[in-house]
Amino acid sequence: MKPSTDRIPAGWTVEGPFLRDALLPLSGSRRPSAMDKQPASVQVWLDQDGLRGDRVADRRFHGGPDRSLCHYPTEHYAYWRMRYRHLGAIGAAAFGENLSTTGLTEHEVCVGDRYQWGEALIEVSQPRSPCAKLDRRHAAPGLSREMAQSGRTGWLYRTLVPGYILPGARLQLIARPNPDASILRVWRGFIDSALGDDELAWLAGLPALAGEYRLAFRHRRDARRRQQDQGTLF
Repeated sequence: MKPSTDRIPAGWTVEGPFLRDALLPLSGSRRPSAMDKQPASVQVWLDQDGLRGDRVADRRFHGGPDRSLCHYPTEHYAYWRMRYRHLGAIGAAAFGENLSTTGLTEHEVCVGDRYQWGEALIEVSQPRSPCAKLDRRHAAPGLSREMAQSGRTGWLYRTLVPGYILPGARLQLIARPNPDASILRVWRGFIDSALGDDELAWLAGLPALAGEYRLAFRHRRDARRRQQDQGTLF
């Protein structure tokens, strides 16, 4: 279902910005992690590479032009506290996000949405791909898999116009050019191996979707076409 802009409020109160200025080892491992980010106490500069001072553990999967910010809905934490009883104290920033809000979820947010946050203009680029490090960090086996299966993934932004972000700066929707392209729809398509041809082609050409996602959809589309072509030869 297309998200309705008629019900979108003027803006959202933000918890954040959150950042991690030093990497910490995961429990029982030497692998570094930038989770458990801390709230900024002063304004923070945001540019195409992310928040200044926010460390990234592995740039193959985090950071860069299409992943300058991570957003996770605050309301999802109530589900995770219920699902994993030992996580009764988790809340905003526990999953490594840079900002969190109430009232915006994967159902409403669309790829290509543009938001004003402080002085910066940011654009939704892709769903967040849940990382297995979440399981280890929170001693919750299966957490990342359940995040993926449930669609409670969160999403990422690219920075279009850099600027300073004050703690508590509100998030304001500026434009929604792709109202059919909800984060949930894109993510469901990404994990559905039986996705229909038309949907696969649509996702492969979706404007504003991060290049790695469009490339993955194109590879799947092209592989399916080759299989179909081979089938006609026999």
